[in-house]
Parts: sequence; C-alpha cells; structure tokens
Amino acid sequence: MRGLKLMLFLAAVAALAACAPPAAQPSAELAATTETWETAFNAGDTATLTAAYAEDTRVMPPNGETVQGRAGVEAVFGAMIASGVKGKLENIEAVTAGDIGHKVGSYEIAMPDGTVVDRGKFVELWKQVDGQWLMTHDIWNSDLAAGAGTTTMVVTHEVQDVDRWLAAWQGPDSRHALFAQHGAPSVRVFRSVDKPNLTGLLIEVADMAALQAMLDSPEGAAAKAADGVKDPTIRMFAEVK
Repeated sequence: MRGLKLMLFLAAVAALAACAPPAAQPSAELAATTETWETAFNAGDTATLTAAYAEDTRVMPPNGETVQGRAGVEAVFGAMIASGVKGKLENIEAVTAGDIGHKVGSYEIAMPDGTVVDRGKFVELWKQVDGQWLMTHDIWNSDLAAGAGTTTMVVTHEVQDVDRWLAAWQGPDSRHALFAQHGAPSVRVFRSVDKPNLTGLLIEVADMAALQAMLDSPEGAAAKAADGVKDPTIRMFAEVK
C-alpha cells in the first residue's frame, strides 16, 4: 500500500510538472528584432516595419489614442518617417517563455543633423505565430517633461488650391520633412470645414531660430510659392506659457 501511494504521489508530481508553464529566459532571437525594427524605420521601409506586428496588434503612442492593426502601425510610424526623424533603440531585456515574450528598452529620436528631439523607454509584448515572432503590443513614453524645450505654434493662411497644398504635406519628401529638418519635428495639418481655401498648421517647434530662418530663406519662399500659400493671409500664433 505504501508503495502504491508513493507511485501515485510521483505520478501527480510528474503531471503537475508537465502542466507548469515554461520558464522565462533571455532570448537572443527576440533581442535581434530590435535592430531589424530600427533599420526598417530609418530606411523608411514601412513594409518590413509593419510585418513585424501581429494582425491585431495594439500600438499605444504617447499623447495619442491606441491604434489597432497593421494599418494603424503604418499610420503612426509612417507619419514619423515622413517628418525626417531617425530612431535609435537599445534593449534592456528580451525574454521569452514558450510562445510569448516581452522586451524592455530605451529609445532616442533625432533630426537628420543629430539634434535629439525625444528620448524615453518602451515595452513590447510578442507572441510566436507559425514559428515567427510578432509584436502584439507596442507602448512607449518620453523621459522629457511635457513640452520641454518646445514651443507650440498655430499658423493659418489661405491657399490658391487646397488639394495642391495638402498634396505637398504627403509622402516621404513632404513639407513634414522640410519642417523637421529646420527645428519643427511635429506638424499637424488642418483645413477649414466651411472655407475651402483656409488652412492651418499646429507646429511643435524645437528650434525657433532654425524654423524662422527657413521660412525667411529662398527655400522657404519657393515652398510657399509652390504650395500656393497667400502671403498676406498668414497669421502666426505662439503658445503663451
């Protein structure tokens, strides 16, 4: 009887061990995805970038709503790429347990000239699907105080052709890139709902002198002319802090 009880006990222990979740351990494979992501982002390769995410992924950017799916991934990071910024990522840890994993790390966002416009930390959740690691959740936030080192500006003006003006703000060589290269890493574009040719910009300015120099330069004048901006209608407002 004692021997039977021992056998039953050992069988129970073996069953429990079989049901135990796999132990978490560092993963060089998961860590390597950071370099792949960084390379794709800096090359403007949105196809490779979005392929790293699961179909139902959630992306949770700072100061913005959660977006879901690969279309959301392309919208969020495509806008950043269009602004001309480059990213640098560093892993703090990359761990897997069976078919799930996570990464914790830090990031730095800089202008093409090397001027850092943001730095912070990120957390990613991953799962293995058909042998491939895919990101299911991506969240990051800044180490900088809100609005630190930046000035928010509102610019309104009329344009000759609103569709032509809007087109200038789309694509990899858009006005987003021009402004980002001259001290304004974030620009949001607006059009009036009742006056078709009245448009506006919400600009986060990191270097006011650089932005103003560009606007006053032949390059800035050429951009305004090409976009059909009516100079006499320009109104500029700076945030009062």
